[in-house]
Amino acid sequence: MSAGVEGYLTVVKKAYDGRLKLPAFQRDWKWKPSQVSLLLDSLRQGFPIGSFLFLQASPSIDLAPRNFRGASEDASTGSVEELVLDGQQRITAGLELFYGNGSNHYFIDIKKVSILALEQKVDLDDGTSIKKFLSDLDADDGYCKRIRASNDPRGKLIERKLLWTGLLIDDDELERAISDYARAYPEEEKIIRFLIGRNFKPSQDTKIPITTISGDTSIEAISRIFSTLNSTGKMLTPFELVVSILFSQSVNLNDEASAFRELFPYYSRIDQTGDILLQTIALFDGKDTRKASLPKLITAENYNKYATDCAELLQESAEFISDRIGLGLSSSSELLTYPVIFTPLAYVWDKLKKSNLNVPDEAAAKHKIVRWFVGSVLSRRYQQSTHDKQARDKNDIWRWIEHGDSEQPNWLTETYISNIRTADPDGAIGKLFRTILNNKAPKDPIKGTRVGVGVGTYPSAKHHIFPTRWVHHLDGWDKTIDTANLALNIMYVEEDTNGSWLNCDPRDQILNSMQVLRSEEQSREIYLSHGITTTAYNILLKPAKTKQDFIDFIAEREAWFAGQLEHYGFRRPIIQSEDEDIDDDDDV
Repeated sequence: MSAGVEGYLTVVKKAYDGRLKLPAFQRDWKWKPSQVSLLLDSLRQGFPIGSFLFLQASPSIDLAPRNFRGASEDASTGSVEELVLDGQQRITAGLELFYGNGSNHYFIDIKKVSILALEQKVDLDDGTSIKKFLSDLDADDGYCKRIRASNDPRGKLIERKLLWTGLLIDDDELERAISDYARAYPEEEKIIRFLIGRNFKPSQDTKIPITTISGDTSIEAISRIFSTLNSTGKMLTPFELVVSILFSQSVNLNDEASAFRELFPYYSRIDQTGDILLQTIALFDGKDTRKASLPKLITAENYNKYATDCAELLQESAEFISDRIGLGLSSSSELLTYPVIFTPLAYVWDKLKKSNLNVPDEAAAKHKIVRWFVGSVLSRRYQQSTHDKQARDKNDIWRWIEHGDSEQPNWLTETYISNIRTADPDGAIGKLFRTILNNKAPKDPIKGTRVGVGVGTYPSAKHHIFPTRWVHHLDGWDKTIDTANLALNIMYVEEDTNGSWLNCDPRDQILNSMQVLRSEEQSREIYLSHGITTTAYNILLKPAKTKQDFIDFIAEREAWFAGQLEHYGFRRPIIQSEDEDIDDDDDV
């Protein structure tokens, strides 16, 4: 590793020529036009613009170098010297500003500068006055104008008083352009020639500290360095590394992953990073599914062999689970707790499709799959050491399906209902509760519309039945230790309903429902669709409530939830005291 300094314009020129490229895993160009203008303003004033991180190009590690956006047409023909790990946005901005090969062209707005100078009464014959004006001028003043790329930005827009920023780095072209503008607008010659022509060029003093990593550095070390120093603060993912590796083997993983997400909507909800697909490929290939191992183990050969089938199996298994228990993956991943569960599930689903089981045996197999899925969430089994469980479960589940309940996994036999009463709405148990609630097709208590998560539901909110601030007035409530932010205090309602019921007595909520629906019976039925039993409903109707009423309501809902889990073969819990300390912050 070495450190040095280089002029910014020199670096941009290298990128333009193709001597400086990007590894395939680098993220796309993200800067907004306002950020490009701000960079130009910093360059004009000679302000520091940060440091760069480069990697020496080396045949020992092929990161599938690609040209910068805006590089010359000949950039691919030369040999690459270095790859940019940190600095892409600033370099690409320079290519747009000074070479005009991007989607935008940038211009100095002579008319704007002239107006600003007039407003500030700048004496164009006084160097001190000019210096003060230039010091006070910044990007927010709008002197840098962005226009969608034209065929030739060098075609000076004299009639609009716009001077292309690319001319600022070529003294000869700039001088010719300044003369053309000065002849067209003699009354503004001093503005054009002295103020703009001499002072808007990027400062030659803008030097960039550059750290260069040796070309014999391992890809694991490169990933760690990138993750630490990347100015975006975003970690370099295993998927991004595999993108680079496979690119050199004629596999465009970014494009293929995008195509899979477009083709398989359920899959897209469970694999937003691409890692799940790669783990599934590794599992099918008998390889380690540990994320850190994927860049070493995923090759063009095993990718091409398994990728399409794995994406389809992930889609099918996700659709099955979602439809069976109410996970809502048709439109959202809101209720998904552990996406990694779907890797062994895809494997088992493949075995099931190829098994030719009769109808009763297939139905029994699917019931076991659902029980395994629910048990994995209930036990929070996939909270840690997921790769070990993925490899083990793919065999254990199928053995259980083939040989009966004598082969049921031990961990599943020992899983029981717990941590319900105090579960957080967004923890693993809380999401499981909301999933099962969603599966009951709950309705809005005012409008009678289907609410929850998934296609066919109206925009919905998680509504606290006992509002989190309203409970503070309950007799016996201690806001320093008590909380109403519990999963069992949640129901789905339309967003408008939630807004109208904020800080509203649960009794008043029900009375509002009855009034609009004009039916107490219908109101009770709707509340029942939310897992609110007759006993729980009557608690809500009490005109004066205490903390004990809240506790009793939660206990009723707990019993309802436990009853739902019994359908999946899990035992009722030992009822915990309301003051038992339960930690349910495991949402991953």
